[in-house]
Amino acid sequence: MNPSTGLRDHPFAAVLQKQREKGLLRSLTALTHAPSKWIERNGVRCLNCASNNYLDLAGHPHLKKRSIEAIENFGTGSGGSRLLGGNLPLHEELELALSHYRPLSKALLFNGGFQANLTLVSTLGDVLGGVFADKLAHASVAEGLRLSKEPFHRFKHNDLNHLEELLRKHQPKQGGLVVTETLFSMDGDFAPLEELAALQKRYGFWLLLDEAHSTGCYPDLHMRGLQGLPDQVILMGTFGKALGSFGAYATGPAEVIDTLINFGRGFIFSTSLPPSVLGVNLGALETVQNSEEAWRPKRLQEIASFAREEFRRRGFDLGPSESHIVPVRLGTPEAAVSISQSLLKQGIHAPAIRPPTVPEGTSRLRLNMTAAFTEEDVLSLADALERASKA
Repeated sequence: MNPSTGLRDHPFAAVLQKQREKGLLRSLTALTHAPSKWIERNGVRCLNCASNNYLDLAGHPHLKKRSIEAIENFGTGSGGSRLLGGNLPLHEELELALSHYRPLSKALLFNGGFQANLTLVSTLGDVLGGVFADKLAHASVAEGLRLSKEPFHRFKHNDLNHLEELLRKHQPKQGGLVVTETLFSMDGDFAPLEELAALQKRYGFWLLLDEAHSTGCYPDLHMRGLQGLPDQVILMGTFGKALGSFGAYATGPAEVIDTLINFGRGFIFSTSLPPSVLGVNLGALETVQNSEEAWRPKRLQEIASFAREEFRRRGFDLGPSESHIVPVRLGTPEAAVSISQSLLKQGIHAPAIRPPTVPEGTSRLRLNMTAAFTEEDVLSLADALERASKA
C-alpha cells in the first residue's frame, strides 16, 4: 500500500522507489528569498551558493520601478500568444532593445531558456539539414534534438577535431547547425569560440550559441563567435539568471527570426510574456549597459577567480572551471548529498547535483559566485566545506 495515495501497487511508486534506492530522489524545499545572497531554509539563515542571480540584480530598484510602470500602463497579462492578440508594444520595445544589445539584425522573445532552445534546435536544424551539438549542451538542446526530423550528432565536449570529423562524414545540406554553450552550466568552462569561428569559415555551418550563463557576466564573450560568419550566428540568452528577471531571447538574421515566428511551435503556441516581466527585462538591459553599473561583472569575475584559487589551494577538484560557476566534484550521489546536508547545518545552501543532470561519477556541489559575495564569504564557505568533507 502506498501511504501517500492509498493505492496498492501504484504504478509510479516503483519508479520513485528506484530513484530513492539510487540516492537520486528529488524533492522541493521552500526557501525564503530576498534580493541578496542570503536566504532562509528550514528556519536557518543560509549563504546562498546555488543562485543564478550572478550580477545581484534581482530586486534592483530600477528593475522594480520598470516593472511597476509596465503593470500600471498595460495591466497584468498579455492576453494571448504573440500571433493572436498578445503582441504588446512592450514586446516590440524589448526586442528592439535586444537587437541593439546583441546586434545580429533582429530579436525574438521566448518565455524561458528551455522553450527557446527546444524551439531553435528543432525548427532551425530541420531547415539546415541536421544538428551537431556539444555533448554537454543543456538538456533543452537534447529535447530539441529529439524533436528534430533531420539527423543529429553529438560531438565530444569542446572537441573540435571530433566536430570536424562529423561534419566531413555527414556533410549536411545547407551546412547544418552547430550548437554549443558559451559558458557551460555544470562545469563552468568556456567554449573555444575563436576556434569554432575558424571552423565555421571552413565548413559554412550555422552556429547557435547558448549564452544563458554568460549573458551580462562577460560582456564581450559572444563577439569571439562572431569572428566566423556573423550572418550565420544565432544567440540564445536568458533574463532569468544574471539579468535578475525571467524569460529568454534569440537574436539573429531577420530570416531566421521570421522562420521561428512561422514554424517555431514553442513560440507560436505559447502565451506571451506579461507586462510586469517585460518591464523588468527592459530595466535589466538598461542597467547592464549603464556605465555606473559596470562594476558588477568586474566584481563577479574577481570574486570567482579568488574562489577558484582558494578551493584548488585546499585540494578540491573543480574540474575545468574557469568562471563564476565553481563545481566541487565529489563523485558519488551519496557523498554529494551528505556534504550538502552538512553544509546546510553550517548555514550554507549548496544543493547536491547528481545524475542525470551530470554524468555518472561526477556528482558535485555547484557553487555559484555572485557579485554580492565577499572574500570573507568565500573563506567561510571553504572552511565549512573542509569541515564537511572531513566529517
